[in-house]
Amino acid sequence: MANVHAGEIGITWGERDYLFRPSLGAIGSLGDPAYLGKLLARIQRVDMDGYVCALAVLSECHVGAPVDLDRLIGYYREHKGRLRYVMGSMPPAEIHILGVRLAVSGIVGEPKRRSKGSGKPSATFDPSEFVGAAQAHLGVSAPEAWQMTMIEFQRAMDAKYTPKDDEPELLTPEEAESLFDRVTSIRSKIKPKEK
Repeated sequence: MANVHAGEIGITWGERDYLFRPSLGAIGSLGDPAYLGKLLARIQRVDMDGYVCALAVLSECHVGAPVDLDRLIGYYREHKGRLRYVMGSMPPAEIHILGVRLAVSGIVGEPKRRSKGSGKPSATFDPSEFVGAAQAHLGVSAPEAWQMTMIEFQRAMDAKYTPKDDEPELLTPEEAESLFDRVTSIRSKIKPKEK
């Protein structure tokens, strides 16, 4: 049912099967690049904000009729002029876990090796950049690129541009300076041998 190797999640709840696909299009529909850059931190909080983010991710990544999903995760409705949340059949903790997993698969993908970046989370995430890269480098159409998951994109790029294992990893300027300072500090503590 679900292609777990692409980041999809399939569950059976009661008599129904549900499929969630964190495609670039689904993740992109959640908000602008600045919002998506903050989404990972927000969704991982174990509070109401994290839960609401998980609901949004599940809603956007669901493949199927929204009415079916409402039975599973619940829905919002207006009641006496206020917006109320009506619980579905799935426990909130499980909704939260599924939402976090889909967000990570959809934004981070599947990191396999140490990146040459700063290691700090990006302030933004723009799915359209990956769609453009998929079109330019992989030769897929725009609709096909928007349907790719981040994991599929990463694997396709790795297959086309095979990473070389024998390439040395270059240090960033900050890492090189830190290493130099550490070596200098160690050397200054070593007493020269008397001859």
